[in-house]
Amino acid sequence: MSSIYILCVIFSFTVTNLWANPYKQLNYDFLKTDSTETDSKSSNKKLNREVSTSKKYSEIIKDCEKIDGLFTFFWNQDKNEAYISIKPNQLETIYQAGLTRQSGDAYYFDGSSMMGEYPFIFKKIGNKIQFLEKNVWFRADEDAAVSKSIANNLSNSLIGSSEILSKPHPKTGAILVDADDLFLIDFAHVSSRFGGRFSFDKKNSYYSDIKSFPHNSEIEVTLHFKSKKSSNAFTLPSTRSMMHRYHLSLSEIPETDYTPRLADDRVGYFLTMYQDYTNMMRENPYVRYINRWDLEKAEPRLDISPPKKHLVYWLENTIPVEYRNAIREGVLAWNKAFEAIGIKDAIIVKQMPDDADWDPADVRYNTIRWIVQPGFGYAVGPSRANPFTGELYDADIRVSADFVRAFYNEYEEFVTPVTATDISKIAWDEHETHDSEHCNYANNLREQMGLGWSHLISNNIVQGTKTDLQDYVHKGLVDLLIHEVGHTLGLRHNFKASSIYSVEQLSDPEFTAEHGISGSAMDYHPVCLLDNGNTMFQTEPGPYDMWAIEYGYSQPLSNSNMGENEFLESIAKRSTEPLLTYGTDEDTYGLSSRGIDPLSNTWDMSNDPIAYYENQLQLVEILWNNLLSDFETEGTRYHKIRSVFSQGIGEYNRASSTASKYIGGVYMSRHHVGDPNAPMPLIPVPADGQRRAMQFIGDNILAKNAFDFSPELLNKLAPERFDDFKGSVWGVDRIDYPIHRVINYLQRVALYRIMNPRRIGRVHDNEIRFNEDDEVFEMSEIFDFLNSTVWSELDKNENINSYRRELQRNYVELMTQVLTDAEDSFPKDALSLTRSSLMSVFKQIKEAVKKDNVFDAQTIAHLKDSSRKIYNLLKAQMILN
Repeated sequence: MSSIYILCVIFSFTVTNLWANPYKQLNYDFLKTDSTETDSKSSNKKLNREVSTSKKYSEIIKDCEKIDGLFTFFWNQDKNEAYISIKPNQLETIYQAGLTRQSGDAYYFDGSSMMGEYPFIFKKIGNKIQFLEKNVWFRADEDAAVSKSIANNLSNSLIGSSEILSKPHPKTGAILVDADDLFLIDFAHVSSRFGGRFSFDKKNSYYSDIKSFPHNSEIEVTLHFKSKKSSNAFTLPSTRSMMHRYHLSLSEIPETDYTPRLADDRVGYFLTMYQDYTNMMRENPYVRYINRWDLEKAEPRLDISPPKKHLVYWLENTIPVEYRNAIREGVLAWNKAFEAIGIKDAIIVKQMPDDADWDPADVRYNTIRWIVQPGFGYAVGPSRANPFTGELYDADIRVSADFVRAFYNEYEEFVTPVTATDISKIAWDEHETHDSEHCNYANNLREQMGLGWSHLISNNIVQGTKTDLQDYVHKGLVDLLIHEVGHTLGLRHNFKASSIYSVEQLSDPEFTAEHGISGSAMDYHPVCLLDNGNTMFQTEPGPYDMWAIEYGYSQPLSNSNMGENEFLESIAKRSTEPLLTYGTDEDTYGLSSRGIDPLSNTWDMSNDPIAYYENQLQLVEILWNNLLSDFETEGTRYHKIRSVFSQGIGEYNRASSTASKYIGGVYMSRHHVGDPNAPMPLIPVPADGQRRAMQFIGDNILAKNAFDFSPELLNKLAPERFDDFKGSVWGVDRIDYPIHRVINYLQRVALYRIMNPRRIGRVHDNEIRFNEDDEVFEMSEIFDFLNSTVWSELDKNENINSYRRELQRNYVELMTQVLTDAEDSFPKDALSLTRSSLMSVFKQIKEAVKKDNVFDAQTIAHLKDSSRKIYNLLKAQMILN
C-alpha cells in the first residue's frame, strides 16, 4: 500500500506543477490511459510506464523551444528531440508537402535536388498518428455514387507513423506527437539503394532547423547513413559514413476563387492531373490543368491594366550586391510577355532588407536565394501548386555561388568520367533516364560559358579583362534567371526553340540584337558565337514564350462571346507557326536513341544543327591551334592548358550525339487534326540529310586524321597538382593525359549511337514511310558507310594508326553484338547485312596481309588478330545456323 501511496503523491505533485503551463509542458493528466482495462497486472505495468513517460517528457517539454505557426513544434536542440502539436481540425485535412535534398555526398547523391511534392494528411488510428500521402490521382464529384467506390478501392500511402503522447489539450484539443518517426526518417530510401550498401542511422541523425509560419512549417533534418563496407565516394572523409540534409515543407493549400485552366499538349506547362470517374462516357478519363499563378487584370475592360495582385519576387539578402542587378533584370524580363497580354508590371522585384523580420522559407514570400554548394554550378526554380487546381502559390529559386566562379576553373567534366568508365561496357544506352521536372541548365551553362570564354579569348573577341569578365557573367546570370523564373511561372523546357532561326540569321549581329538567339528562354542554349560574340545569351523571352504566356495567363476580351475552351483553342492552334515550335524533355531525352527529332536537342543552335557544329568544331580547332600561344603564359600553371583542351573534346562529343539523331530521324509535330498549315505529324528525315549526318560523324569523329595532336601539346596537358576538398588529385586516374582512352571513348560511343537497335529499327521502318517520289535512305547504307569509313586503310594500302586500330576493334565487337543479338533487338535484315559486312571485311583483310612490305608490323599483327576474331565469329554462326 505504501508504494501505491507514493505513486499517488507523485501523481498529485506532477499535475500541480505542470497545470500552470499545460502547453509548454506535458501534463500528466493528458496522458492516455485505458479506464476499461480489467487486467490489474497489465494495468499496473501500463501505469508505471506512463508515470515514467510523464517524468521524461515533462522535463523535455519544459526545456523545449516553442515554435508556433501552421503546426506548433516543441524542439529541444540540446537533446535532439522534437514534438509536433496537431489540432483536431488538422486531422485528415489535406496539406502539401515538398521535399528537397539540400546536400548529399556529391558522389552518389547530389545536393539541392528536388524530390517531389505531394498532398498529405495526418490521420488518427488508435494511439497513433499516421503521416499519409493522400491519393488525389483518382476523383469523382462528391455526390456521385462512384466516389464511394474510389474511397473503397484506392489506397493512400504511409510515410511514417508515431505514438500519441498526450490526451487532447483541454482548450485547443491538440494532441502531442513524437516528431521523430514522422520526419527523422530515410526520405530518399537511401538504405534500399546500391544493394543496401548504406543503412539509415537514426541514432546519429538530427534536426538541423525547424521553423513555422502562419501558412507553412519548415523542417530541416540531417540524416546519417553508415556502411560496413568502403564505398567509392572519394568525396567523403570516410566512405563508411555519409550525411545528407533534407528540407521538408508542410504548407496549407490556399482556398481561393481561382479557376483552373485546362492543359494542351501543344503548349508546354507543368501539369496537375487526375483521372475523373464522374462521367464514364468520356473518351479520355484524365483531367489536366496547367500550373500557373492567379494573375489577372485589375481592370479587365482596359487594354493595359496592372494585375489584381502583383507577383512579387524577393532577392534574399545573401545575394552578393554585384549580382543583384543581373538577377533583377532576369526576373523582370518576363514582364514583356505579360504586357503583351495587357497586364502591366505583373512581376515586381523587391530587395529583402538586412534587418528583415521574416524568413525566406515563409511560404508567403517568393524568394531568389544564394546558396553555397561547392563545385556545383547549380540553380533550380521549384514552385508549389495546389494539387487540385494547379494554382501556384509559392516559388523559391536557388542559385549556387559556384555558378559564377566555377565556369572558368579546371574543366574535367568530360575527361574524368571517361577515365572512370569501363569503356568496354559502353553499349547501346549510354544515356539512360531523365526526370521531366529536373533542370540541370545551370551546371551545363557553366560549362558552356567556360568554353565560350576560351573561344572569345582565342579569337581575340575580348581581351579577358576584369570588365570583360564582369559583363560576360552579368549576361550569363540574366540568361540563367530568365530560364529558372520561367519554370516558376509554370513553363516546361522547350528544346526545339533554338531551331527557329538559320545559321545565316544567327550570324547577323543586327538580327540577333533584335530577335535574340532562340524562340524560348526555356531551351538549353550554348553561348552562341555565330555573330562573333555580339549576342551570346538569350536575355529576353522569345516568340514561343510570349505565346505560352498568352495561353496560360490571358483572358477573353470583356466584350467577347468566346467561351474558355474556344478561346484557348484559338491560341493553341497557332502551334504550326514556325516561330512557335515546341519539343520538351520526353521529345529529347530518354534512353540514348528515343529522342527521334534531330531538331529537339540541348546545347545546339539553328535549324541546321550540323552546320552549327561544323562551325563549333572549327572554333575548337582554332582554340587548339592557339592553345599554347594564348594560355601558355609565363608564371601560370599547365593545368589551364589541359582544362581548355578538354573543353574542346567535350564539344566533339556533343556534336556526335546531335548528328546521330538525323540517322533514322523523324521530324515530329505536336499539332492537332485540322490545325492550319499543318504538316504530317511524323516526317522521316530526307535521305540526303541522313547521309550528311553520317558523313559529318565520319569526317570529324571516325576519320584517320580526325584527331592529330602535336607531341608538344600532349606533353603540356599536365593536371592540377593542388589537392582540394573533393580529393581531386587523388581522384585523377591518370596524371598524364589519357588521350587514347578519350578518343576511344568518342569513337566507340559514336559507333554505338549509329548502330543503336532503336535507330536501326527506325531506319528499317522509314524505308516504307518515304513517299514514292522521295529518295529512300536504306539500312544497307549504314553498313556500307561503316565498312568504307572504318576500314579505309585497306583500300589505300596505308598503315593503321593507334586511334584507328582501337576503332576497328570496336567495330568487330559491335558487329559481334549485333550478330549474336541475344535480346532479338534488331530487324533480321540487319543481321544479314552484318554477316555480309563481316565477310567483306574478312576478305579485304586476307588480301591486305598478303601484300609484302606495305604495312608495318603493328598493322599486320592487328589485321591478323581482327581476321581471326571475324573468322571465329562467322564460323560459330554457321555452326549454330
